[in-house]
Amino acid sequence: MKSFLSIRGVLLVTIAILCLPVKALALEGGESLRDESPVRIEADQLTFDENTSTYHASGQVRVRKGDLTLLSDRVDWNTETGEAEASGHVRLSEPAGELESEEMSLNLDTGRGRLTDGRVFLREHNFHLTGAEIEKLGEQTYRVEDGAFTTCDGPNPSWRFSARRLDVTLGGYARARDVVFYLHKLPVLYTPYLLYPVKSERESGFLMPRYGYSQKRGTELSLAYYQVIDRNMDATFYLDYLSDLGIGKGIEYRYVLGQDNEGELKGYHINGLADGDDRYAFNWLHGGTLPGDVWLSADAEYVSSRDYFDDFGEAAEEYNKDTAQSVVAGSRSWGNRNLGAQLKYIKDLEQKNDLTLQRLPEVRFESIRQRLGETPVYAALESGYTYFWRKEGVKGQRLTARPSLSAIFKPVRALAIQPEIGFRERLYWTSDEGPGFEKEGLWDFSTHFSSRLDRVYSPGGPVVKKIRHSIEPELVYSYISPENQEHLPQFDALDEIGPENKIALALTNRFVARLEPEEGETVYHEFLYLRLSQEYDIRESRRDRLNSQDRLRPFSDIRAEMILRPTRWSYLDIDARYDVNADEDGFTNRFVVFNARGAVTDRSGNELSLDYRYRQEELEYLSGEVDLSILKPVYLGYRHRYDFEEQTTLEQAVDLEYRAQCWSLYLTYRDRLEDTEYLVSFALTGLGRVAEFGGSLDEAED
Repeated sequence: MKSFLSIRGVLLVTIAILCLPVKALALEGGESLRDESPVRIEADQLTFDENTSTYHASGQVRVRKGDLTLLSDRVDWNTETGEAEASGHVRLSEPAGELESEEMSLNLDTGRGRLTDGRVFLREHNFHLTGAEIEKLGEQTYRVEDGAFTTCDGPNPSWRFSARRLDVTLGGYARARDVVFYLHKLPVLYTPYLLYPVKSERESGFLMPRYGYSQKRGTELSLAYYQVIDRNMDATFYLDYLSDLGIGKGIEYRYVLGQDNEGELKGYHINGLADGDDRYAFNWLHGGTLPGDVWLSADAEYVSSRDYFDDFGEAAEEYNKDTAQSVVAGSRSWGNRNLGAQLKYIKDLEQKNDLTLQRLPEVRFESIRQRLGETPVYAALESGYTYFWRKEGVKGQRLTARPSLSAIFKPVRALAIQPEIGFRERLYWTSDEGPGFEKEGLWDFSTHFSSRLDRVYSPGGPVVKKIRHSIEPELVYSYISPENQEHLPQFDALDEIGPENKIALALTNRFVARLEPEEGETVYHEFLYLRLSQEYDIRESRRDRLNSQDRLRPFSDIRAEMILRPTRWSYLDIDARYDVNADEDGFTNRFVVFNARGAVTDRSGNELSLDYRYRQEELEYLSGEVDLSILKPVYLGYRHRYDFEEQTTLEQAVDLEYRAQCWSLYLTYRDRLEDTEYLVSFALTGLGRVAEFGGSLDEAED
């Protein structure tokens, strides 16, 4: 017996039918399609066959169940088995994505189904899957015969993998057999097996390789494998072929322990097949709190020789290094008291390291000034212990302590006076090569006069509501007693503190704007900081001149410091020293130091920065960087450093990225004094790429 319902002149007829309960299966994100919600069918015509418990729907059919929607020209649904047979412009939508075909069989209870000449689109990963036959094994699993997949949109994607058979798990992998890689319609690569990630979480797998050529390293090929170890740790393994150096092996291990302990270990080794000289490097970065509220930090770096930085440094800060420094430090605070200790090892990469002085260990204890009762007097203590060690030369220990007393007086509202007196005691014990036990104490005294005057202006602009201008004059007198310190061992600058009798004057201007870019939002922006300072050396002014040719220089250079922030997207920093004294040739009034750095950015990938450095008779160079995104999909980066003293270019580099919707191509050109390098790498959406050769000790690119 059949029931038939037809209403002419009405576009859709809706009938709600309560389904039998089924077991829910959680989808990614905790959703479930197969719950106990009812099935709704909308169609132009709908019939029900009681003998087979089957609904027959035709004409603009829409079947809904929870978050699942099935659209088709015709659908036959069996309420007993849950099987639905759809034909004609079939489209299935669910939270994970969409399925399309001309014919589809789907079980609404189990989520399993089959498509003929179908297409699957997974939204989260922009993953497109096509095949002559697609079997939906579950809500997250598909099996494809004679299919293809890509993360590119469009009927002719930029790239795709075709395969005889595909097994795809959403949130897992696409496993393919007999695979051909296509660029548009051109086949370029075959592989019998391929594993491709189809998930946003970290997943183990090979990264896209990096190719290049360098005058120092020769032909280059870098392969890397990324391994997820646990939720809180992972690693990347490198294998590099460098035709002029050898085979390189590297590892980067990253970890997060507890709430705030995290770090990274890097190691790299290259066996010198070409020159017979092995090179290796190690780096450890760590920061976190240990039991007992002890803060531990580590920045340990060790390389076999400077050749490592010469060969693998990709920035001036790397390949110009002349030392490798390792520091492991711990500290613990109790209120205003702090105890800290560190091990510091330095490797000199320019010469023999036997004479390099190491601090193994260095311990400091500080008590920040504390007020003595109700008096205006404060007490403080600085102390430290250092064991100086080296393979050859004087070794020894130094114990220092500097107790001090200070006070704060405010005789008038706008004036603060802070005098301080201290005594620094130094005790030494040295090896036989040194003087043995020695000690020396120094008195020091200083007085700091400071004031601050403010005025607020109201420009009445739409965004800038108020501007506060502050003027902060300072006057400091400092004195250190003259003592003969020639008998002390000379480990560092603390072993020979010169006498001092100086007056320093400084004037600081600050301009702070109160911005209200949007209603209810307030931002304070310091757009100008300007400080001028100079010292007057009383000892120098009283120095007896045995030689009439000697010139007194009681006035120090005038130092000017400026930080200009006209907007939140631009800045200009200047630090300059101007010599007001005449030298032996009679020259006066000239800059001895002038450093300037500025940048402008629109915060959308376009940025220009310049950095100028000048130190009289030592160096003068200019470096600049340009990053452009206005040429999208082409992204351009350019770096240049020029030495005015040598009148030569120190370095220039061009980074070019073509960023398509589902892939990127990277081209890099670097030219520096002793090396020229060309690099190329390719990235597909879903696969990372090797960013650097040699397991660089600095952070890798994204």
